[in-house]
Amino acid sequence: MIQPGEKIPQEVLEQLQEANKRFSKHKKFQLYLQDLRNIFKITPVAVSTESKLYLAGFIGGEGLLNVSAKKQDSAAMGLVLDPEFSITQHMNGVGTLYLALEVFQTGRLSYKAQSNATLVFRIDNRQSLQEKVLPYIRNYVFPYCSEALKIRVVQFQNLLNLFDQKAHLRFDSFTNEILPIWHAMRKQIGQSNQTLPDLISAQNYVRDFLKKKNNFKS
Repeated sequence: MIQPGEKIPQEVLEQLQEANKRFSKHKKFQLYLQDLRNIFKITPVAVSTESKLYLAGFIGGEGLLNVSAKKQDSAAMGLVLDPEFSITQHMNGVGTLYLALEVFQTGRLSYKAQSNATLVFRIDNRQSLQEKVLPYIRNYVFPYCSEALKIRVVQFQNLLNLFDQKAHLRFDSFTNEILPIWHAMRKQIGQSNQTLPDLISAQNYVRDFLKKKNNFKS
């Protein structure tokens, strides 16, 4: 536990970084959980219906389904869209993030850069999002969540389905189906760090990218 305004000790951040590096190499999730328990002094938890419902209430307020975009010349369309599910919490609430790891049996814990003591639980593997996150949200979160979140889940599901159909590799479907969902789900409209200001700019960027790369003509 740390006091309000205090930063996570550098030693803890380094241990978390090393744990994530080891996990990237050995891919053994149970060893990763053990590392996290040791770092944050967490008592092992037994996942139950009650704990799933507790997490569901937390996700209803703190969980985020997001789709980020970044320019990348090696990408088929010049843009990479990354769907992810995340929960952000102060280090003193790391037990809840650890519970999410136990419930989903996937994901990763990381430090939120430039914060004092904020940690992020994140799942960005599309198969895990389809097979673990969305079914859980429908079963446990939907009965209690807002209509806005339900709409966002449907948008997110549609996006993942399009990825499964390889729509991100086809110009028409990427610009006319995937990008509109990305635009509808954006949280950073008008912010200085946004990749592209609006849907039309994103569609034009892809069109210009392909013209330059392949002499593409729409």
